[in-house]
Amino acid sequence: MSKLICKHCGGNVETDEEICTHCGMPLPPDSSKDSQRKFILVIIALTIICIIMILWLPRELMQYPGR
Repeated sequence: MSKLICKHCGGNVETDEEICTHCGMPLPPDSSKDSQRKFILVIIALTIICIIMILWLPRELMQYPGR
């Protein structure tokens, strides 16, 4: 397991703990995984949209961009 640092006392705590074992302060919920998952899903969605737009673009417009 990875460790976190308590923002109140600076002690090392495991990521699955809810309170700091050194000072007893409650630790914030782990929301970094959720935000990272949302970011990855947005990037994948944008990539898929870009690929669809490239394939959907008529070939004539790609050959003569000045027209």
